[in-house]
Amino acid sequence: MKKLLLSALFIFFWTATPVLAESMKLEIIELKHGLVSQIIPVLKPLVAEGGTVTGMNSKLIIKTTPSNLKQIKAVLAQLDKSPRRLMISVKQNVDGNFKVNESGLSGRYSNKNVKVISPDTGRGGTIIQGTDGDGNVVRYRTLETKSYNEDRNVFRIQTLEGHHAHIDIGQSVAIPTQSIQVTSGGVVTTTGGVEYKDVTSGFYVLPRLQGDNVTLLVAPHLSRISPGQAATFDIQNVETTARGKLGEWIQIGGSTQHFNDSSKRNAISTKRREREQRTVLIKVEEIK
Repeated sequence: MKKLLLSALFIFFWTATPVLAESMKLEIIELKHGLVSQIIPVLKPLVAEGGTVTGMNSKLIIKTTPSNLKQIKAVLAQLDKSPRRLMISVKQNVDGNFKVNESGLSGRYSNKNVKVISPDTGRGGTIIQGTDGDGNVVRYRTLETKSYNEDRNVFRIQTLEGHHAHIDIGQSVAIPTQSIQVTSGGVVTTTGGVEYKDVTSGFYVLPRLQGDNVTLLVAPHLSRISPGQAATFDIQNVETTARGKLGEWIQIGGSTQHFNDSSKRNAISTKRREREQRTVLIKVEEIK
């Protein structure tokens, strides 16, 4: 056992002696494409014991053994490459449909002792009406209203891998304002002022590549004026990290909303159904 231990120690010192005897070398390397702040954290764990790696501006200052320096240069050759040019597309879709069904039975009936009136002032839709010789009226009305809303937004921007990009487009919308004051004479409402609200859509993204795989820190947003409602705004925001392949659409968010409402007044019933689906997708393509 003692002989085995001595043999192991002899082999260790015999193989380690050339490394221990290897003198340190100082070399300054100018980076062609990479950033000192990004490359130093990658190289530090690779530097031999007693060595250092620092930098300033676009230069790396490396102190290590010649053999370790050779290894570091091989790694640096893979890191200090021209960043790939990318085209990033973000697609934000909104699909909605709205349906209203209204139906009712109304009329007017009277005789010497009884008088019944069931009004329905609606005029739209299909109306079936009957009248007898005494002027009594029976009226059935049915109305169905459908609407469909579609919004397609695609934003594109070029950037370099490892560099963030941001795009924002939209408009400023004038919104009438009013002020309310309580005075001794009552409440006074003053109108006539105008405020402007920015309604913008776009995205912020930071892409990183590894071969044909892409990792994205992305935050798209979409705001728009609600159809038919000048002072009401729809807003959609997503913030996430996504992974996928170059050239493929990646879904990073979405929502589906359903709304059902029914009401009944006398013999008139109204049903409203609304459905809205939103999706956000992103695609990264390399520009060669």
